[in-house]
Amino acid sequence: MKLSLMLFVLLNYGVILGQKKSVVNDSILEWNPKHGLSWSDFLGKPNEDVFGYAMTSYKIEIIPSDVLVDENDRIRGYENLSVKANFYKYHSWTIDRNNQLLQHEQLHFDIAELFARKMRKEFRKSQANKDAKFDTYLKHHNLFWKECRQYQIKYDNETRHGLEEEINKKWIIKINEELEAFKDFE
Repeated sequence: MKLSLMLFVLLNYGVILGQKKSVVNDSILEWNPKHGLSWSDFLGKPNEDVFGYAMTSYKIEIIPSDVLVDENDRIRGYENLSVKANFYKYHSWTIDRNNQLLQHEQLHFDIAELFARKMRKEFRKSQANKDAKFDTYLKHHNLFWKECRQYQIKYDNETRHGLEEEINKKWIIKINEELEAFKDFE
């Protein structure tokens, strides 16, 4: 007997490069290497409990978001599983608008895409091995999500939330190089 389970992996935290944006709907932007964030994308109300000039909210989501899993933890259609990094407009906010701050917020979102690529790499390995176990994909997701969160904190700490402009520029180069290294998993 098969059980139908809906998997909704929704993860939040607060962080793209220019033509027409990849819009999922009026409140979500999918990461796109050709199109960066703009201040007009930050539509949320500033959170007075959070210290900062801006907050980028993103999710790295397993797609499709609803999958059928049987009693043996096997996913129907596991070959189609992937992940995407999305920016959430109405959860992202700013109280200041300058280019340095926007670059900092952009890099938060770029870091999310970097870890989405790392997840995609592992998903593809599992798919090549015909691993249909739900737990396998969830473990990959959870591992890289945790690493992403730690990396985001390190980025904020080293740049003092973007205030250290020269250090922020070094991070931009570093993340762009890492994204290039995982280009096959874009």
